[in-house]
Amino acid sequence: MKRFLLILILLNFANSVTQGQSFNIDDLISMAYLPSGNINRFMNRRGFEYARTSPDSKWVVASFVWKFYPKRKDTLTKKSIDLIKKGSTRYISFHTSSLDEFQDDEKRLIKDDFFYDHKLDMSKEDSVLFQKRNISVEAITETKDGVTEYTFLLQQKEIPDVNNIKYAEDLLKFDSHEYLVSFFGEQNVKKDLYYFSEKELKKCSVLFGGTSRQVVFVWNDENNLDKLAYILVSNIMPTEGAEKFNEVVGNNEWKLQNGIYAGMSIEELIKLNQNDFGIYGNKSELSFMIKPAENGRIDFRKTAVLLSCNHCNNDNLFNRQEVSALDVERENLPMYVFDIILYPPHP
Repeated sequence: MKRFLLILILLNFANSVTQGQSFNIDDLISMAYLPSGNINRFMNRRGFEYARTSPDSKWVVASFVWKFYPKRKDTLTKKSIDLIKKGSTRYISFHTSSLDEFQDDEKRLIKDDFFYDHKLDMSKEDSVLFQKRNISVEAITETKDGVTEYTFLLQQKEIPDVNNIKYAEDLLKFDSHEYLVSFFGEQNVKKDLYYFSEKELKKCSVLFGGTSRQVVFVWNDENNLDKLAYILVSNIMPTEGAEKFNEVVGNNEWKLQNGIYAGMSIEELIKLNQNDFGIYGNKSELSFMIKPAENGRIDFRKTAVLLSCNHCNNDNLFNRQEVSALDVERENLPMYVFDIILYPPHP
């Protein structure tokens, strides 16, 4: 009889612990690292139960709702979790009707050293992005039919295999500063300012600055160092940090899949393309840039290649809108690849 009573007490205790179990942003991040087969049990232990997803839901693959317990003190707050799959990317969204809970979790992210735009007044923003390595969490506030809901949308980016990072194009998958850091390490990725023009500076990230593998990442979202605009491969970095670095690093080691590299001569480039190509002359605003076209083995529409030439500015050959690469070669002018600009593929 005593044994039976002890079992009842233990079961009641376990049940009360489950009922009192809460769910916060730390649990959401933990979910990102769980194997799919363990998620049901994880959610059950935290007071959630599986809910059938709507048949017209395009992206949601599983949903969980907070169980209702009559003895729970908080019976008004509504919570739910959605597992979302878009292509090869997995998201997890945590919805709550509690503003206090939402604000507490934002503070947790800040305490856990998630990177965010410090200039924001979070109480007035509908969306705030938090990032740490390969995890990003967007805190969203939205009102529907007079009811306000608070959502944390988590995205976990896959860390690439080191063997798959061989060419400059492979770097395009790193679409934020924190994602870069997650793969290459904080010691190799530095925040900097990029000279977009003579008077305009843009925030950027520099990979392997001051070495023969240096690359500049320019962001569309400067405040969050997110949403890659393009990457620049060059022997000379047009950044504020590079101005303080006086050592010569030599030719950049990053090559494109088609074989182009910074420092390549015009003769090598013509040979690689197996055909002539156009170069904008001094009468064009894009002077010394290869005309974006496909006239041979290389598709210059996908990659911007800027050339440089010692003592060529006053050459009569360039005093026009466009110049033939073969004409430059015949003149034996010292023209070479100076900058390579790579753009991320369109979604």
